Amino acid sequence: MSNPNESNESFFQEVEEGVRQDRYVAFVRKYGVWVVGGVAAILLAVGGWRLYEGWSIDQSRDMSERFTAAQKLLREGDAKAAGDEFDRLSKTGPQNYRAMAMMERAQALEAQGDLEGALAQFDAAAQASRDPTMKNSARLRAAYIVAETQDFAAVRGRLDPIIAEGGAISYLARELLGVEAWEAGETTLARETLENLTLAFDAPEPVRQRAQLAINVLGPAPAASGATPAASAAPASAAQPSPGETK
Repeated sequence: MSNPNESNESFFQEVEEGVRQDRYVAFVRKYGVWVVGGVAAILLAVGGWRLYEGWSIDQSRDMSERFTAAQKLLREGDAKAAGDEFDRLSKTGPQNYRAMAMMERAQALEAQGDLEGALAQFDAAAQASRDPTMKNSARLRAAYIVAETQDFAAVRGRLDPIIAEGGAISYLARELLGVEAWEAGETTLARETLENLTLAFDAPEPVRQRAQLAINVLGPAPAASGATPAASAAPASAAQPSPGETK
């Protein structure tokens, strides 16, 4: 004969299991559509991201091929066609490609003699670039054009921020500052800038060598105005004519 307590316990377990099942069914009926929709959205998002990655790779490959072809046109001397293609590339594709295309278009405009247009493009490239090195490279290229077209104050205004940020590009900016200061008659600033470059052991070796050559040509700093060279302090008797000589 079975134990009544065991029978009751079994009965309650069955009832509890039934309640769980009923709750589960109710949950599925109420929220199943949303759960399935959420899972589907996740799957679609993952699939969409993979499709985007594939598209992005294809786009980058296409941009790279067009970019290389335009660079070839520029090297071959067809600056107009190269500039037009770089202009198109600067309006599509990844951000860094756009900034690079702006810089190349600026170079094409510079080759055509349009310095104002080139300057505007270099400035636009610096504004658009998210990479610090690329940004400062565009800013430095713009400073080279300003050095040809504007005064020393304008050049220095562009170079000082690049120098303050440091990095590899800053050494080229310091070199340009030294040369432009020299041409502007600011020899103290020129000598100080170039001498500091020769002592900057982390600067590129060609930059240090060019700075040293410039220092050699520029010469040492002039002596203080109150100083008298030792050679000029000759005894008074040395200036007198010797016997037998006439003045």
